[in-house]
Amino acid sequence: MRTWTGLSGTCFDVVVVGSGAGGLTAALASAKAGARVIVLEKAHYLGGTSAVSGGMIWIPMNRCMNELGISDTRDDAISYLEAVSGGRTPRSMLETLVDTGTEMLAFVEAEGGLRFETLALFPDYHPEWPGAHPGGRSLEPALFDTTPMGELMESLRPDLRLPFTMGEYEEWRIFTRFPWDDLQQRADRNLVARGRALVAPLVRACADACVVLVTGCPVRRLMITDNAVVGVETADGAEILAAGGVILACGGFEWSAEMVENYLPGPVQGSCSPPHNTGDGIRMAAKIGAKLGNLNEAWWGPMTVVPGDETDGAPTSTLLRFERTGPGSIIVNRAGLRFVNEAHNYNDMTKAFHAFDPGSYTLKNLPAWLIFDHSHLDAYGFLAHRAGQPTPPWLAEAATIEELAATIDVNGTQLRLTVERFNRHAREGVDPDFHRGASAYDRYWGDRLAPHPALGPLDTGPFYAIEVVSGVIGTKGGIVTDATGQAIDAFDDPIPGLYATGNTTAHPMGPGYAGAGSTLGPAMTIGFVAGRHAAGRARSVHAAPAIPATVDLA
Repeated sequence: MRTWTGLSGTCFDVVVVGSGAGGLTAALASAKAGARVIVLEKAHYLGGTSAVSGGMIWIPMNRCMNELGISDTRDDAISYLEAVSGGRTPRSMLETLVDTGTEMLAFVEAEGGLRFETLALFPDYHPEWPGAHPGGRSLEPALFDTTPMGELMESLRPDLRLPFTMGEYEEWRIFTRFPWDDLQQRADRNLVARGRALVAPLVRACADACVVLVTGCPVRRLMITDNAVVGVETADGAEILAAGGVILACGGFEWSAEMVENYLPGPVQGSCSPPHNTGDGIRMAAKIGAKLGNLNEAWWGPMTVVPGDETDGAPTSTLLRFERTGPGSIIVNRAGLRFVNEAHNYNDMTKAFHAFDPGSYTLKNLPAWLIFDHSHLDAYGFLAHRAGQPTPPWLAEAATIEELAATIDVNGTQLRLTVERFNRHAREGVDPDFHRGASAYDRYWGDRLAPHPALGPLDTGPFYAIEVVSGVIGTKGGIVTDATGQAIDAFDDPIPGLYATGNTTAHPMGPGYAGAGSTLGPAMTIGFVAGRHAAGRARSVHAAPAIPATVDLA
């Protein structure tokens, strides 16, 4: 691990706060534009939430689509984004995402050493909407060998998942069909996939471009001179100057109980992000008058909490995907009623968990439970549990639906009626109540070898249940920026020297989720634009003084 000592008083052209994909792209863009750049990371690992994500980026009209002969148009992409963002995002921002996304992609491939592959069968999250695409806009990084990174490899945030790509997932589909021994051999050879395969090349490229990478260095305040941001103050009191500007890319606020309570419309009962996203950048920007927006939104996801699962000493949750989408499972509330299309995209379907009951002053769909039968467990397993193994204590089991209901304190009669109704229609391949399986997105995540990929009865005991919580991958409200990534104030004027991207901002997706990679694609695109803009500002404001020779890299 590399650490930086003697920071106070040093001056760079650009200071980037946060080392996720958006921040690293901003840093690399600045450095390649001739700026001297430092990245300050709060955690003791580089990569942020990006490192433990799926690693995909959503880029319309991308190179991979063109190579495969998949057509896409600017008008379609912008029209779709306008619908997804609910009219909250200025058209100029949406145009920048569409027009500059391909340029950013070419940049990180040429300068960052990244290689992307398109997922031609992975549809947008609302494939039936005008302007949506049946596949190709979501790209994933290829497997990456971290061995040549040397000691820098140890600075990457760990991910306990074995390295496989989404393209391979499309082929294998079900975890019980995965070649786990082969995947372990990949891990032993230091091959990484998904989020780490996105972050690792960017880390290496930044290091090669002489970007200073610092871990374990929280930032607590922005420095202001003549109404312009001129640097940052770290938690230990060091002052680091920035001639061109400060780029905040330090995540959202899902781990700040105070901000969650005050801003989000529903509870955060779990998260799969590292516990360092406490809204630091948002609060620092608010203190100097930055405009804030979209604070009531998050990247929601139905999750479960397995006791003992931790990230950096904090409990971490698991996002449920196939477990709720494949045949033989449903989600019910405490009344034993289904209340949502379980196979819908995770962001939008989790909002149904927040339905308010004005009579009882409670959320009527929480607690919620995922119910499945033994046929589902036998065919697919459940997370790390497999049929034939002793049932783990975090999974409820009973011989009948009524007994299972009693175990989890759900109305037994109603749960039985719910299962019977669902089973009757599932055998016919329909869901008249919530239209599960009607969308191409629903079917994508199902079992394509089953009679219906997303629908199947629960009729074989024993039966199982696990609580599903209202979880977040991250929040997506914060600093409002213009299309150059510059933070703006309450009067919509740019704040000189302050930039932001990613979950630290009022994210361009607004309340929605366009498709896989809609978090990272825009974060990297606006980071790319902001990085170049800040480097240009450094050249126009003044030349930064040399870094003092007394500063040591240990």
